[in-house]
Order: sequence, then C-alpha cells, then structure tokens
Amino acid sequence: MLHWVSERIMALINALPPVFVSDEHHFALIRTMFALLLVVLVVYILAMWPFGSIIARIRSKLRKSSGG
Repeated sequence: MLHWVSERIMALINALPPVFVSDEHHFALIRTMFALLLVVLVVYILAMWPFGSIIARIRSKLRKSSGG
C-alpha cells in the first residue's frame, strides 16, 4: 500500500509543468524532493494514527495540571 501511495504522489508531482524553473534538471530534482517530503508526511501520519487519541489524552491532562 505504501508503495502505491508513493507512486501516486510521484505521478501527481511529475504532472506539474516546470513553469518557474528554466533548467529542467533542477526542476526534476526539486520536484522529486517535494514528492519525497509528501511521502514522508504520509508515512508519518499513517504511523502516528493509532497514537492520536493517546497524545490527545496526554495533552488534555497536561493542560488541566498546568491550570490552563
């Protein structure tokens, strides 16, 4: 599934035309870098999904204990 998501993100990023960059090689590098960042973000969100409720409970307890 992760491979499929990363392929879709790369396909989406590669569909963007090089409007603001005159050098095609630099644009490909920048485009790949942004695609990699998006893949890392998706992996992070998928990895942290089960811990979201735990983190929310800890935050609410910290707010109550600090008086805020």
